Amino acid sequence: MLNAGVSCLDVTPPLGTRMRGYFEERTASTVHDPLHVRSFAIDGSGGAVAVAICDIIGIARKYLDQAKALIAETTGLLPEQVLIACTHTHTGPETGDDDYTEWLWRRIADGVRVAWQARQPAEVGWASTSEPRLVFNRRYRMTDGTVQTNPGVGNPEVVEPAGPTDPEVSVMALRGPCGGTIGLLSNYALHYVGIPDDHTAFSADYYGFFSTLIQRLRGESFVAALSNGASGDINNVDVIGNTVRRNDRYQHCERAAALVAANALWAWNEAEFTDDPPLGFSLAELTLDACPPPTADDIARAQEIEARLEAGQKVLMGERSFQRRVRRLEAKPPAPHTTVVQALRIGELALVGVPGEFFVELGLEIKRRSPFAQTMVIELANDSIGYIPTLRAFGDGAYEPNSTPYLPGFGEAIVEKAVGLLESLKA
Repeated sequence: MLNAGVSCLDVTPPLGTRMRGYFEERTASTVHDPLHVRSFAIDGSGGAVAVAICDIIGIARKYLDQAKALIAETTGLLPEQVLIACTHTHTGPETGDDDYTEWLWRRIADGVRVAWQARQPAEVGWASTSEPRLVFNRRYRMTDGTVQTNPGVGNPEVVEPAGPTDPEVSVMALRGPCGGTIGLLSNYALHYVGIPDDHTAFSADYYGFFSTLIQRLRGESFVAALSNGASGDINNVDVIGNTVRRNDRYQHCERAAALVAANALWAWNEAEFTDDPPLGFSLAELTLDACPPPTADDIARAQEIEARLEAGQKVLMGERSFQRRVRRLEAKPPAPHTTVVQALRIGELALVGVPGEFFVELGLEIKRRSPFAQTMVIELANDSIGYIPTLRAFGDGAYEPNSTPYLPGFGEAIVEKAVGLLESLKA
């Protein structure tokens, strides 16, 4: 017999907290809508798993490990049984060695604990559909043979997207024996929708709107979370279609969320439910090799980019990310980093947690090779290591590969690790 519990706790920081997500520094001046951690706990005859989705841009592993240790202490759930992921809203707080983050990881642990305590007899179902209208690969091949990230709507030098998209909208629904909804976990590979004019307001972005709208569509009150799929090179900007959407009052955040919610409802109504699915969990560590320290040529190039910025000249996103990486590596020498890859099983639904902003091609490869009928790839899970590009993207350059401090190939290594975990759960 399956049991499931859910919780939704507010994690909005105080005003004045530093925000993260753009090149310039920002501090929060108001709250448009609160940030939450939404948690799901499931146990049955085969074991137990839990998932927590946080309205945060990203959280480093060391803090989430502390949250998992506290969860183990209060619920008995082991770290490998608990997946904690961030949505990647760009209108949330910066996290690090500060009082807010110390409170946040404890609050995440509280959320899982409350969900665990709220367990009741339940059934679970899963399904998916496709919504291609919202997602665009943000890396483009240009007429000069280079690749640029976000080259600008209507740019005449754009030739074609440099990669695919993943339009799948996945859902996992939990309901009571009498049919009432307990919770819904959804997944969609869209980086985020965008910051309106009021870019110093805390907001959960379209992930928060989704939670509200799916409840309205269903006509019930329950915990609903939208997790982020493999969207490291995906956004909502239709560069080739030459379309610009107004978002000064969050109109487009709501439009996007409504469309995803409608698709989630469509898939949900096709789901078949069970009260006795096999449950499983697996987690593995992976050490990422650091790139070499910046060379004299790297430093000279960074200085040249800074001079152009100072003069108000055009600087590409890839150049900005290169300059920032050089300065970071000068301040703190690069070092290997050990991160984690995770897989959970709920019947024929698999959840894969990857530790950063995962390129869509890598997520599609995991789905293609997964032995399960349906697979959600959830990025920024259990760690926040930045962009995870493909080998091909490293060769092409531009913003995302220029941002990472790790040697090329670690994205493909994560894919292999994830597929191995999935195969072990299916065996």
